Amino acid sequence: MTKPIKLTVITLAASVALFLTIFLCAGFTTASAEAVCNHAYEMTKEVAATCTEQGYTLYTCSICGETKKDNYTKESGHEYTETQIAATCTAKGYTIYTCSKCGDRREIMTSPELGHRFVEIVVPENCTHKGYTTHFCTTCGYEYSDTYVPETGHSYEDETIPATCTAQGYTKHTCAKCGYHYNDSFEDALGHEYEKEVTEPTCTEGGYTTYSCVNCEHSYIADYTEKNGHNYTQTITLPTCVSYGFTEHICTECKDRFITDYKSATGHDYMDIVIEAAPGKLGYTRHICIKCNYSYLSDFVTSGDNGYIPEPEPPKPEHKHEFQLYVQNNAEDKYFIVMRVCECGEIEAGKMTVLARDKDGVISELQINAYGQVDYSALNGEFTITVLDGNSVELKSFGLTVGELPKEDEPTEPDMPDTPDEPQEPDNPKEDEPTEPDTPDVPDEPDVPDEPVQQEQETAPKKSNGGTTIFLLILLLILIGCVTAIVILKKKNKNKKSN
Repeated sequence: MTKPIKLTVITLAASVALFLTIFLCAGFTTASAEAVCNHAYEMTKEVAATCTEQGYTLYTCSICGETKKDNYTKESGHEYTETQIAATCTAKGYTIYTCSKCGDRREIMTSPELGHRFVEIVVPENCTHKGYTTHFCTTCGYEYSDTYVPETGHSYEDETIPATCTAQGYTKHTCAKCGYHYNDSFEDALGHEYEKEVTEPTCTEGGYTTYSCVNCEHSYIADYTEKNGHNYTQTITLPTCVSYGFTEHICTECKDRFITDYKSATGHDYMDIVIEAAPGKLGYTRHICIKCNYSYLSDFVTSGDNGYIPEPEPPKPEHKHEFQLYVQNNAEDKYFIVMRVCECGEIEAGKMTVLARDKDGVISELQINAYGQVDYSALNGEFTITVLDGNSVELKSFGLTVGELPKEDEPTEPDMPDTPDEPQEPDNPKEDEPTEPDTPDVPDEPDVPDEPVQQEQETAPKKSNGGTTIFLLILLLILIGCVTAIVILKKKNKNKKSN
């Protein structure tokens, strides 16, 4: 080995020795520092106990970062709830225990499967379907079938349906066992054969032709014609002293009749004739109408020895009805009753004419039945009602108002809004106190000692700048060693050159 190499090796060995010395010194110094640390622990975390693990408090030294555990608490243990699962025909029964805190779950079988309970249902065969026996479980509804029997097939009976005016004819084949049927041998429909009947138009209805089929009951109507309309003739009846005048319209075709142009009676125009009294004879005044010759007597006087003679009693005439007119109105049902009553009790109703005149002078006739009832439900407004006897002599006239006259709407006060109810405080619900479920019998778990035999100490990485300083020193020493070796080599080379 040459001297330069030896010198280099010696230099490297010295550097390594120096590095080891410094490293050992640094480790000794650190251990010494650790040995003399006066820990100042602070609580950094509390870990709660679980069903299977202890709880504890974690402390950390604020100087060196060392940690430790203390204040251990015992594990809480499981709290199981029980759920019963009943056995079925094909599945066993069991009990499920579930921890309400951590969700741990265990299953324990309580009963074997029940097995099916079958009843047999025999389905007979028919024309198109096989027969079979179904086995049905009354517990769970499972079923299966066996013992199949072939279908029997149809047994047909034939029926011929003849064609009609609108429907085809055919042959119907019907199974005598199940009622299934099908048709064939179709024939076309015959079609209708019509006869016609003409209905002539009338005054109020149009004419038409009815077409009826001679083979069936079908019929229809066509060929409509317009109605003829009425052909009225007018007959004017002039008013008399005591009766109304009017114009009567009568249709020459259908005898429809209506009356218009009513005119009031003219009234009598009397001429007075005085008959003087004479011995044994009455005097009186005769009033004669110069238009209709109606007359009546009044102002009777007598004469005798003293100028007057007793007036002889006239013979008692036969009873002649003197009727009084009575009207009774029923405004609710819109009709009134008109009748004439004699003091002897005789009643005359329905033999009168009732006229209604509106404000414009238009006159219309109201119908009166045999009982004297007059319906005015078709009227609306104010009318003057006139009642005439069978000779068109006015018996009575009166006013009649049908329907209410319009009234001005009175303003109404707006409805006040309802005052909302005051909110009520809700009842304080009582919290149900939890009840601890029965703990199922489960296998015993090994006991955990109250305190651990050996406490675990976790050492956190120490925060120190010593490592960086040592590393820099090692680099510096290696650099010094290398420089020293280079200097020595240069001196050796100079010595060689000088020799």
